[in-house]
Amino acid sequence: MQRPSFPNTAPPLGEIVEASTTQFVAQCPPANLYHPPLFGSIVKTPPSSVSTATVEETDFDPFELPVRSSITLDTLVEGTVYAVVWQASTTSLDPSRRPMAYGMSESQLREEQPQIFELLQTEFSALPIATVEQGRLRMTLPSRPPRLHAFVGACTAEEVCTLTDTPDLLRAILTAPAEVPMDALLIACIRQAWQAREQDFSYLVQAGKRLAQLLHNEPDRLTAILRQLEP
Repeated sequence: MQRPSFPNTAPPLGEIVEASTTQFVAQCPPANLYHPPLFGSIVKTPPSSVSTATVEETDFDPFELPVRSSITLDTLVEGTVYAVVWQASTTSLDPSRRPMAYGMSESQLREEQPQIFELLQTEFSALPIATVEQGRLRMTLPSRPPRLHAFVGACTAEEVCTLTDTPDLLRAILTAPAEVPMDALLIACIRQAWQAREQDFSYLVQAGKRLAQLLHNEPDRLTAILRQLEP
């Protein structure tokens, strides 16, 4: 059976090894051992079978709240799940064997003990924030978990801009599970969205106003976050 993947894209960032509707964990390929997706970056994973549908081809839903954006996605891949990376770790492939210190540089280790790096793995965790259902981008949890062994890919700048052009993304991060470093994740995600917009300062202003609405009862927390968003 062919593994779920997007056609004509860059090499995958990882392969899903654990999945639920609220989180998935992906293992990076060996070439990316020390290069997982950036904290706060938005990634995507495809459905089991890739098909495309445009918004015009689907039935109108009068109760659907559209994602308002100055940038629109012409084609949406049905079943795609978008997620925000909130954690990454490098560990031993064998949980019972912790890596030990050798007192050598990485180049020396690769020359004298190359097998060490074959016993290491890097995994990253991501929070689903949106899914494509019936040809529409919906800022909600997926109806089903992503498939195990599906590849995880990077999003285009267009996708990042569309997904971050709504307060629903910020709200999803603010209601994330307790183990997620929410404030740091908010800051990282907003700053990467700002980079995707070629450092458009108006986006930071807009994000700050949305945060002010969401955190109006927590002024100290809001001030601390806004301070970290300054260019």
